[in-house]
Parts: sequence; C-alpha cells; structure tokens
Amino acid sequence: MRLFLLLALSLIGLQLSYAGGKKPAPISITFHTEATNLESKKLSFEIDTPKGKRYMSKTPFIMTSDIAAYHATPSEQDPEFYKVSFQLKRAGASRLRAVSGQYAGKWIMCAINGRVVDMLYIDRQVDGRVITVWRGVDQTMLSALNQLVPRMGESEKAWKTRLKYENKNQ
Repeated sequence: MRLFLLLALSLIGLQLSYAGGKKPAPISITFHTEATNLESKKLSFEIDTPKGKRYMSKTPFIMTSDIAAYHATPSEQDPEFYKVSFQLKRAGASRLRAVSGQYAGKWIMCAINGRVVDMLYIDRQVDGRVITVWRGVDQTMLSALNQLVPRMGESEKAWKTRLKYENKNQ
C-alpha cells in the first residue's frame, strides 16, 4: 500500500512539474497564410469568405508571442469594433517579410481566440514591423490584449504602472 501511495504521489508531482507554473495567455492571436486545396486536410482548413471558399494553413506564421505592442482605434466599418495595429518583435517581422514576399497575391487570415476576425490581401512584400487588423476586435479582446502587451510607444515600466492603476480602479 505504501509503495502504491509513493508511486501515485511521485506521478502527480511529475505531472505538476511539466506545467511549469505558467498560466495560459488570456488571448490567442494568430495569422495564417492561404493554402492551396491540394494540400492535405491535416495541413489546411476551409473557411467561407465573402469572396468564396478559401483554404488556410493550420500552422500560424505569427502568434501572440511575436507581438511586442499594439495600438487600437475605432473601426471605420463598424464603430462597435476596433482596428488594431500590432508591432511585431524582430523574429515575427522577419517572418512577415518572408511570407509576404512568398505569398504575394494571396490572403492572410487573422484569428483571435480561434475566431476569424479579418483577412488581409498581400499585394506586395511588406518591409516593416507593423501589421493591422482592420475590423472585428471587440472590447473584451482588447481588454485581454491590454493585460498582455503594452501600447505602442509605452515603456515597460509605464505599462506596469498603468496596469496597476487600472486593476486597482476596477
């Protein structure tokens, strides 16, 4: 019996050590490239768009961890939603440059928490660190993003101070 308890406790301790004590991010932002319908179902999925059905890659090329800062303004298309510009870290910016050169004439899809919010057409190679989602970001997503990354032009210290003040006054 003691051996069983010791074994069970060690397995529980082993499982907890894999978690690493990290909380999952409150928001997931991913950008996916357009795929061909010839790619396998394991590598792409089909979505309906106003322009017809498109196949999108399941593997994102930009994720939440690639975002360094953001800037939000009300969307011109729908005042209840926001357009958000994401400033990318160096690795994300280089992947955006490479993907936009390789996939010119194709679409990029932005998904937030698994929901498609906007699609962007690649007309030429992008040489910058900012990508903008023009519609579809609501206030709850913006609040979660506010907890995750600072606003553009805001220092880390100013962001932490602002978060303390906002959390205290809620």
